[in-house]
Amino acid sequence: MQRYTLTDYEDASPATRSVYDDFMRTTGATEVPIWLQSLGHSEALARAYWERAKGTLFSGNLPLPLKEMIVFIVSARHGARYCSACHAQNVLSLDKALAFADLQSFLASDSACMLPRCYQNVVRFASKVVADANGLEDEDFEELMEEGFTREEICEIIAVIDMATMFNVYTSSLRLDLDPQYRAIL
Repeated sequence: MQRYTLTDYEDASPATRSVYDDFMRTTGATEVPIWLQSLGHSEALARAYWERAKGTLFSGNLPLPLKEMIVFIVSARHGARYCSACHAQNVLSLDKALAFADLQSFLASDSACMLPRCYQNVVRFASKVVADANGLEDEDFEELMEEGFTREEICEIIAVIDMATMFNVYTSSLRLDLDPQYRAIL
């Protein structure tokens, strides 16, 4: 059963088109992704989801490649096929030192050693949050601070994890099909 309908650009209301336009302008995309088209029936929902993603990913102090890696890791831990594929592609487009096989290897072995050093502790932290946010210890925060992250940046890391979780629930519940440019990693 198809659990969603898509609203393409031509059929979208003017208000929804403005959300689509903002997405494409901000991301440099030439097409509206399936996740956003699946919200296109409601300008309010499309705007809310897009504003959450835009505010979390495209502002703040953390570099975008690190944020994309966090979303990828969280999505993979949740088994979110759509988000893990999308953000694997984003990680690879932003960090040319990594290859698709590196991400597959990481997921298979759970070894962060092939990731850039600054990613390693963040990946461990994000994995702990996904497993049990209530189980975090002060030491988990101290480890990130020793790596050079401020308290504000740690809050930003948590906000990225939270945003990813929200999108994971949405895309997985609907079983969104992958956009043509995404390659399934799970």
